[in-house]
Amino acid sequence: MIEDNSLILVPFDATELSLRALESAKEAALKSNSTLILLYVVDNTCLCPVGIKDFIPQVQDFDSSRQNFVNVLKKAAELMINKELKEINRQGIEARFSTRIGYPADEILAVASDEKVDVIIMGSSGSLKKLHERKGIGSVSRLVSELASCPVILIR
Repeated sequence: MIEDNSLILVPFDATELSLRALESAKEAALKSNSTLILLYVVDNTCLCPVGIKDFIPQVQDFDSSRQNFVNVLKKAAELMINKELKEINRQGIEARFSTRIGYPADEILAVASDEKVDVIIMGSSGSLKKLHERKGIGSVSRLVSELASCPVILIR
């Protein structure tokens, strides 16, 4: 049960599970007069595997291109989330968003701590369902659920 006037963090990337998590968070926010924070994290940890950078001839060009790519993703994420926010606000729910760059679990935990959120509602796995028919908890949701200082609700 989510207490009244809570602050709910919803990591959001428009995947099926994050859309389900957002729906659950909106229902909870309406019932408890709570505020949502939608968070999109640009994962910059997988843009260049460790060790390969030494073999890139013009590493400065690569670094510049990588930074440009991250900036493009961040701007697109802000447009995507703003579209969601308009609909959320239209439903009478107070909400705002944040975009971060880094490893998703670390950034989710940092925002949860910085914002002093009361609960995190997130999808339980990202690509696991696509790779296997079996169901499980993804690495990001597992880390967040184990390390968060607030309750975490995982949505399947």
